Amino acid sequence: MADLIGSVIAERYRIDAYVAQGGMATVYLALDLRLDRKVAVKVIHSHLATNQSFRDKFIREAVMAARLSHPNLVNVFDQGTDGNIAFLVMEFIEGITLRKALDDFGALDGIRALDLFEYLLSGLAAAHDAGVLHRDLKPENVLLANDGRIKLGDFGLARETDNQTATEAIVGTVAYLSPELVTRGIADARSDVYAAGILLFELVTGRQPYVGDQAVQVAYQHAHSSVPAPSSLNPSVPAAIDQLVLWATAKNASDRPQDAKTLLVAVTKAKAAIKNGTATTLLAPIEHSATAVLSPIDNAATSVLGPIDNSTQAFDSFDMVEAEASPLEVLGSRRRGLKLTAITAIIALVGSGAGWWFGSGPGGFSAVPDLTNRTQSAALLAINPLGAPTKIVIESSNAVAKGLVIRSEPAAGSWYLFGDIKLVISSGPKLVKVPNLIDLDVATASAKLLNAGFTLGAVSTWFSNKPVGQIYEYLGSTNEAVPEGSAITLKVSLGSIPVVAGLDQALAIGMIQGVGLKVSQITEEFSETIAKGQVISVTPITEPLGAGGQVKLLVSKGPNLVVMPAVIGETISAAKSALESLGLVVIVDTNQLQSKWGIAKVKRSSVSAGTQLRTGDSVTISSK
Repeated sequence: MADLIGSVIAERYRIDAYVAQGGMATVYLALDLRLDRKVAVKVIHSHLATNQSFRDKFIREAVMAARLSHPNLVNVFDQGTDGNIAFLVMEFIEGITLRKALDDFGALDGIRALDLFEYLLSGLAAAHDAGVLHRDLKPENVLLANDGRIKLGDFGLARETDNQTATEAIVGTVAYLSPELVTRGIADARSDVYAAGILLFELVTGRQPYVGDQAVQVAYQHAHSSVPAPSSLNPSVPAAIDQLVLWATAKNASDRPQDAKTLLVAVTKAKAAIKNGTATTLLAPIEHSATAVLSPIDNAATSVLGPIDNSTQAFDSFDMVEAEASPLEVLGSRRRGLKLTAITAIIALVGSGAGWWFGSGPGGFSAVPDLTNRTQSAALLAINPLGAPTKIVIESSNAVAKGLVIRSEPAAGSWYLFGDIKLVISSGPKLVKVPNLIDLDVATASAKLLNAGFTLGAVSTWFSNKPVGQIYEYLGSTNEAVPEGSAITLKVSLGSIPVVAGLDQALAIGMIQGVGLKVSQITEEFSETIAKGQVISVTPITEPLGAGGQVKLLVSKGPNLVVMPAVIGETISAAKSALESLGLVVIVDTNQLQSKWGIAKVKRSSVSAGTQLRTGDSVTISSK
């Protein structure tokens, strides 16, 4: 429909440039003559525009997108018809994505991160208030406009919360999927909050909390691990941000903020606490009715990214010394004044709040779409507009989770002309047993692994009862199957801890230090069998015990000897108490009633005064 260029649609939108054509529509860069502003116009193909059911669906989707109007969302302005032309008008954004900014400049400091995060949450809160989930929150879908605005876009996976909280399949980007989406395919506003928490973690650390060679590994960590505090990777991260991230990414959805608005209140509170240098507790439930959650930031307040309004020059408001401009300030100044290009127009459209982008829009290109990591049903739906017969092939994959598309043939981006489209679906990683490596050395084990199709993973060394250099444990050593081609980690023996029992303390310490261990504790106790000053035992403090590990020595004080006191002439009661206090066993030989022991005197004892005894020895005292 290139003949539309130069024409005016609905007596208002002048079509200036062609951007892209898809299976359902053509996208143009246009000028709104009434408001004198550049917009993106999506025109539905004429043969579809005459289909009443399609037109009804198009209108419903446009209404859903249009109700998400907010300063921090890429907005839908208009929808209408002009004769046989059905069209949608969207906001044009010129700028870059947050992902590009993070790649170029790295992590942000705490205050700048929270400034940006507030704008992002404001837009997401508006979507939640309208009953719409985003479900694909990530830096790629946050746009940093050249004029300083921050926009959340790409509601291509959005769903109405009152119509869909359980999904047929996991959708979204694996790095930001909540545990409930991974394990049950269930999504609500708290799933978006989880993704926002991951995004905040990435803002202040420059990386995602979970990484893995396979998508399933990352998904597994989301489902079974707790997100670490950002300060564990970046010690400069304030405690308040740690609390925000840990609250937003709680494994149990009921422990998270109930929606973006609730989290936004906590972010505002945290930012104020950080600026004022005061401690704050954010993890307790915050009242949902808190006021001014979505109101613009006071223009008089200091804000790195500026107030939420379209005239703000966000990247000019940094309070920095001239010698060192912040990364985002540099980013803003460099990006202003860029000329309009088809690429930036596409960015605007990708950032659109229209939930139908990947359905009836240019996502359905006449070219084969990218189907990787989609479910079979989602992939079939995506290529349905092409009208192509499909062929399903099952193949194992270490990189793609079970049930998701590995690739298509023809490949993504290829123009579809005729014939079948083959979808290669993952059956998950092929699980195989690792060959027995116990008692082998590393070189022999490495060769054996390579022959079996594995690679050598990390090799660590620890003290064990195996001889030095022999493998005593490895990934798969308990006979469980592991994904084919896995990197197999090995644990290699440093030999046994030196046997030092019965040696003098100084000699024992020298032997232990000689194998690279440290004696960090020495305790003493009496021993009937080990001479004084000799080692009784050595106990590891560090587990597992490797080079540089710490051990504890137990050293003998020798036998516990006591001196027999003089008890003749003492009362039976006093003598018995004195001897028992020394650890001796007392036998009383008397014809006196026990009630008289406080009066009757000891006349004889079986051991003379001054004799050395061991604790536990028996002594007989007699009053006869």
